Amino acid sequence: MQKYSNLQIWLHWIVFILILGQFVFHEPISEAFELRLEGQEVVPSALIGLHLVFGGVVFLLIVTRLWVRMGQGVPSYPKENAALMELASKIVHWSFYGVLLLLPISGGFAWFQLSEGAGNAHEILKTALLLLLFLHVGASLFHYFVLKSNLFKRMWW
Repeated sequence: MQKYSNLQIWLHWIVFILILGQFVFHEPISEAFELRLEGQEVVPSALIGLHLVFGGVVFLLIVTRLWVRMGQGVPSYPKENAALMELASKIVHWSFYGVLLLLPISGGFAWFQLSEGAGNAHEILKTALLLLLFLHVGASLFHYFVLKSNLFKRMWW
């Protein structure tokens, strides 16, 4: 079984941890954004700053992942995979890249330009990311428990 490179694996899990943190600690920036839209004063918070910084870091890490992917490639799909599963996998993975690039852009634009439209787009993209995450994890579990393949080990150390 071919594996992703160590760099690709590290980038994958670092992005996952950062995104998890973004979801867990999103409330302060959401509340602050609403206050700013209403023209009210916002008390600075470390969690607001971290949300903005981590969003930028996620963007840079995804750009790096794409650059590494283009340079190193990815492991080939298992021969026993049906063409439809391979297509679904490619759609989900490329959708992840798109959403993970657009989330920091829309969030940054919403915050720094005080754009309610960008904030709404950010919320829609957040929902899309959750759906992609469930598809991704569900497919990994399907491969492991139903198809009895260790496909997930390609992205494990």
